[in-house]
Amino acid sequence: MHLKGKTVGVIAPAGVPDHDDVARGIALLESWGLEVRVGAHIRERFRYFAGTHDARQADLAWALTDPSIDIVWIARGGYGCVHCLPALPQALPRPKTVIGFSDATSLFCAMQHMPGARLIHGPSLGSLAAHVDDASRQSVLIALTDSVAPAITLQHLHGARAPVSGRLHGGNITTLASMAGTRWQADCRDAIVLLEDITELAYRLDRSITLLKESGTFDGARAFVLGEFVRCALPADADYTLHDIFVDLLAPYGVPVFAGAPIGHAARNVAWTYGAPVRLEHEQLVFESAGEAAHDASGTLRSLAPAR
Repeated sequence: MHLKGKTVGVIAPAGVPDHDDVARGIALLESWGLEVRVGAHIRERFRYFAGTHDARQADLAWALTDPSIDIVWIARGGYGCVHCLPALPQALPRPKTVIGFSDATSLFCAMQHMPGARLIHGPSLGSLAAHVDDASRQSVLIALTDSVAPAITLQHLHGARAPVSGRLHGGNITTLASMAGTRWQADCRDAIVLLEDITELAYRLDRSITLLKESGTFDGARAFVLGEFVRCALPADADYTLHDIFVDLLAPYGVPVFAGAPIGHAARNVAWTYGAPVRLEHEQLVFESAGEAAHDASGTLRSLAPAR
């Protein structure tokens, strides 16, 4: 995908963005050769949302259905995408890329099987120029241009160390849990599941993971990779870590658990694409090219298509 001449539609389907940060993000996109158009309601405010539900739904529908828009960029997370999901179009008029993270996880769950939708978990536009580092920005360019991203070194926490291949899924734990039991529940079968969160106490993370387990969301997952957990405090007298909690909860799946992925709400938020083929080996998350994804080490054709 060549960026020059592509058009970005900027929308705020959730929380109220910092418009100075969004302006800095727009300037950066324009320096990349992208044309930028802004949703009609992005500067509105209704309670803790960037406009009423109808206004936010209208901007999302515009960005997804206008054939002149190539890339839909979420301005900010927070909370509110879920109100827009019932208004999602049944189909896209042409292939589109959607970029965001945090609360956008709910949007990605709802669009995970939509033909023509390419979903990139990466910095929101409000954080792209103002709050993440150069490596994060470079990772977005890599994702947008279909280049192969460099491998990410991880920390092995639990399970076998044999290589594991799968497609990427996951996102914000609390948002994933809010989708459990709905028609938009995440489909993690055959997936390597990346997880992150912010400002959630340990017991609330436990509660969300338990809900995801009991709802069947994680059934068929091939591995789990933990990202950043920003300001997720333990009790003052805790003699355990967050990693201990996650291993306790995820070990029954009998699959590997790793930590250390630079994804989430910290200054480094590496972009990755939903459904992208990857493998875990030598304590690294390795992104595969299209050719590598088509064949395993023996040369046998294999499929990483998501289960329906």
